[in-house]
Amino acid sequence: MIKVLAPAQKHPTNRTLAAFHNYWGESHGPLFANTRGLRRYVQHLTLPDAYGVDPAPTYDGVSMFWFDDYESRRVVSPPPELLPLYQAVLGISFAAADPSQPRRDDPAATALVTAVLRDDCQLFDRSAGWPMHRKRALVAAQERVIVDGPAAPEMVKAIFAVSKLPGLTLDEFSRRWQHHLGPIVAGVPGLRRYVQNHALPEAYADRGQTHDGWSELWFDDLGALRAALGSGEWRAVRDAGAELFAAPVGVGVARERVQKEVDWAYHDWQVNAMSVADVRLLLSDQGFTALANDPEAPVQIKAAAATEALAVWTAEHIVTIDRSGIDARPDR
Repeated sequence: MIKVLAPAQKHPTNRTLAAFHNYWGESHGPLFANTRGLRRYVQHLTLPDAYGVDPAPTYDGVSMFWFDDYESRRVVSPPPELLPLYQAVLGISFAAADPSQPRRDDPAATALVTAVLRDDCQLFDRSAGWPMHRKRALVAAQERVIVDGPAAPEMVKAIFAVSKLPGLTLDEFSRRWQHHLGPIVAGVPGLRRYVQNHALPEAYADRGQTHDGWSELWFDDLGALRAALGSGEWRAVRDAGAELFAAPVGVGVARERVQKEVDWAYHDWQVNAMSVADVRLLLSDQGFTALANDPEAPVQIKAAAATEALAVWTAEHIVTIDRSGIDARPDR
């Protein structure tokens, strides 16, 4: 399997940090989890207390995605109407597809990508103003386990997105990171598990790769992480890292929140157990007034759930990815 790192900052005005984390975890995450080919999905929502740690988090959260291989992460090629959204999210300018060439995209996959991208731009900071380097990152990599210890959900995890110093080849960087710096980090007190993720050479051809890899370090709690970062062993890590990593290093500090495992089953939001009248009542109670008053919408939502096309239904967002094409938020 390959892994993809995708950290982000919250939208500067739409939500408080707590509301941002809640929406990312409860609504956006389950929506994206429907992505075909996505085998595993883990979120890391930055701990509020971690912002006082040195090095302080530079991201408000970090997502990690697992795919069978690099090609399987290509869900759809962007249709013309999605190009501005792709550019806002990934920072890449796409050329429009040749209209004379037939498209073989799955309509449901295209509908899901459209909904995810629209949701992304109201959740994360996708503004074009500089500086840009802390607003996003994207890295496709192969995992290398250095310390094969436990990874319990209650543990605190430090994530470091890194880039090689100018003048180093990717091979030189990778060897030095694994075989020289790796053992130094492994000696940090309180470290329970340590994984390096080395960038895939083929990922650079897609132009979206922002870093050359990332590290994941697990500790029992935030106190253990703080003690480790204040240790002499960590000073040795920083000294060795100064000869390998370019500044700045992206930082995340969080606990893991698993959104999708390899044995994931579709979540119908309990709609298959509801009657059409129940669906209409819940829509009304949650403030989806236009949908509740639409004679067809509750029927369409029921039909979408029956065919695994109801992508998300929370108190803040409803999306179907079949022909009904519902993408709605509460009216209030």
